[in-house]
Amino acid sequence: MDATGNDSKTKKVALNPVAALALCALLWSFGGLVIKLIKWDALAIAGVRSLLGMITVTIAFRRPPKIFVRQNENALQDQNARPAKIDWRATVNLLLGAILYAATMLLFVPATKMTTAANAILLQYTNPIYIIAFGPLLTGEKNDWIDIAAVAGILAGMVLLLWGDLGGGQMAGNILALLSGVTYGGTTIFLRRAKNTRPSDSLNLSCLLSFLFALPFIVKAGAPQSAMSYPALLCLGVFQIGLPAVLLSIGIEKVPALSSVIITMIEPMMNPVWVALFAGEIPSASSIFGGLVILACIVAHVALKRAAAVRKMRNANRLQD
Repeated sequence: MDATGNDSKTKKVALNPVAALALCALLWSFGGLVIKLIKWDALAIAGVRSLLGMITVTIAFRRPPKIFVRQNENALQDQNARPAKIDWRATVNLLLGAILYAATMLLFVPATKMTTAANAILLQYTNPIYIIAFGPLLTGEKNDWIDIAAVAGILAGMVLLLWGDLGGGQMAGNILALLSGVTYGGTTIFLRRAKNTRPSDSLNLSCLLSFLFALPFIVKAGAPQSAMSYPALLCLGVFQIGLPAVLLSIGIEKVPALSSVIITMIEPMMNPVWVALFAGEIPSASSIFGGLVILACIVAHVALKRAAAVRKMRNANRLQD
């Protein structure tokens, strides 16, 4: 434990935030497959995996869920000193991040049950639209024409993605997935706003909120219908919610909101692959093409942003010379 109150092991891992986000996305990507394999109520699944995720995060950070942030709580204080005052601005960031991520988890599981895994994950990853639209105001991280072009391309990909599934039972799942994209975008923004405190507190609290909301559905659903559901639920809680939450909290402290979403695009790229390989659910041609358009826009966004940063650095060096 150092003078800021952070665990030294966590700080070592935090030196590579991009790798943390990439591994987080890879673990997330198995969610669609495992959710499809569990024969149980969708909200009951969401609740139990959140409970297991909360236990995992609590053990990893040795901190239970909390609803307040106190001023200078990272600093070492006299054991007999009075408790620090509540930092209300940081507390609002904590609570909004937790509520939005809880909503994301609760929306995504029913969406995956009601539509294809490809549609569910790719519609959730429309979240860059909301980060680009509201991020500059809420995080101070400004956008440029590259960001706007990326949003236009993502919207075009969404149209293609939905083209083959308009009407029928698929649309309800598509709408839930689209809403999870809104809440996930908001989650990323408020986790980024909490970068100087502890984003992990928001993620841990979100698991508790998700479990409490789903508790009536868990009781009503009774026991899962297959023996395979139990290890699958354990995998979802620990490896698809808990450990990714730890990795996300490490990465989001150092990586801007939009860039963090771009890195985690590994999830929508791999999620339908696992489902197609192991569950036999093949997405439609238009869904595949729409997903490729979305991913291409994200990759182009990364490349153009990097090139712009290099040009800016070269121009600054020339001015100094």
